[in-house]
Amino acid sequence: MPSHQLRRLAWLAALSALCASPFASAQTGGPSAAQTTPPGASTPPAKEAIDACAGKAAGDRVQFTDAKKKKRKWTCVMVDGTLAARSGIATPARKAPKNP
Repeated sequence: MPSHQLRRLAWLAALSALCASPFASAQTGGPSAAQTTPPGASTPPAKEAIDACAGKAAGDRVQFTDAKKKKRKWTCVMVDGTLAARSGIATPARKAPKNP
């Protein structure tokens, strides 16, 4: 095999290893903490969100008006030992009605 073909092959192998290494290491670690943390989990719940879940259970859907006067339909979840409404929480799917 001529010398220039060997150099080209070695260069191609080195380039392939450099390009593929970041992708291989990123895929082996699993999801990051940011991908598994619900939205807004790092901020304390607002008073309105806590008040909306008073007398409710975790998983109940509530509707309330937040401090910015926006109507919210969120789900009650435990946040640092306090039941509060949060957005982006998955709720169980509803059963489809039976057709006669």
